[in-house]
Amino acid sequence: MRNTKHKLFHDKTLKRLHDELNICGVVRNHFIALSMRYYRRYGKGLSYAKMSKHLTKLKKLAKYQHWHIPYSWALQNILKRLAQSFREIRTLKRGHPQFKSCKKHKGMTFRGEQVSIEKLLDAQNHERNHPTYKIRLNGRWYRFALHREVKGQIKEVHVTRDALGDVYITLTEDYSEVIPDPKTGKAEGFDMGIKDFLTGSDGHRYTSPMFYKQNTKRLAKAQRVYSRKVKGSNNQKRERKNIARIHKKTENQRTDHHWKLAIELCQKFDILFFEDLNLNGMKRLWGKQVSDLAFGEFIMKLKWQAKKRIRAVLKIGRWTPTTKCCCVCEHKNETLTLADREWTCPKCDTHLDRDHNAAINILKEGVASFGLGDVRPIVLLGNQIVGYSIEASSSLLHSTNAFA
Repeated sequence: MRNTKHKLFHDKTLKRLHDELNICGVVRNHFIALSMRYYRRYGKGLSYAKMSKHLTKLKKLAKYQHWHIPYSWALQNILKRLAQSFREIRTLKRGHPQFKSCKKHKGMTFRGEQVSIEKLLDAQNHERNHPTYKIRLNGRWYRFALHREVKGQIKEVHVTRDALGDVYITLTEDYSEVIPDPKTGKAEGFDMGIKDFLTGSDGHRYTSPMFYKQNTKRLAKAQRVYSRKVKGSNNQKRERKNIARIHKKTENQRTDHHWKLAIELCQKFDILFFEDLNLNGMKRLWGKQVSDLAFGEFIMKLKWQAKKRIRAVLKIGRWTPTTKCCCVCEHKNETLTLADREWTCPKCDTHLDRDHNAAINILKEGVASFGLGDVRPIVLLGNQIVGYSIEASSSLLHSTNAFA
């Protein structure tokens, strides 16, 4: 499957689509209230079959005739998600779905056969970088620029909107994209940190620009202006969009940085090893800094690029001691604290950088645990690590095919 996201053009027809999303929000809130009442009485939420049957009855009443405007399959999809959420209250110990303003409802889904896409043949196409297409949703046509060619059969179309009022469509295609980059035969271990986003076992450091921190002053100023506006006024709505615009820019900057770094790593290495980090615990210790780096989102993007380029992203055990162990003699330094960025091994007198040492240990553990060979650090005069050698039991060039 491949997902491509496109932004719909701003025109008067978008108001109809916003109204349909608002109806979906009203339907969602209505059935959350019914399911909560049922849950308090019987200890479980309404099933999808009961909600679907009740929805059919409601749509026959004059009061709910406007619920016929969105495609019924889109409303049924909302009910399926609600039924799944109420099942997870007991199985995964999660809270119940929360009520939201209908204007904050973000999306609805269509099957591929429920929409049609056509290319517009007009003079504007010659002026644009990407061809202009139109898509038919709920009987209305909406225009967008197709920046990725549709190569497979469209299975689903997901419509979403953000706080700025921009509407996007996500096309899910039955197509697996593969980019056959040449093999490099290299494996690399990476230690994640806050000061340096990634530290490779070869000593190279990849920093993160900390985009939320960069935009903090602008965001604080916009929030102060917003707090002084009269509640419900047009000025307050304008300032709310200004705050949303800053958040959206921060998110776009971070996403762009993640994709570019993921592509760079997949082009340089065939196998990439990481630690299985407890990100929730790290957030409790360092708060916004960990959220600003977005380790989890980066790993998801890296795995997607690795799958597309036939690479392997592997994780070692969470409890493997990588920071306190010397990568040369494996002596464990129990006195090492978080403030110690460099230390000297008391057993072999090797001078170690904290993050570089951890990255080499991650590489050693990854290569050994997946049966790819053995890693030995190279130490020269002055007890400095200048590199490492991998004695592979089988060629790394071919081992990636087993893990991709």
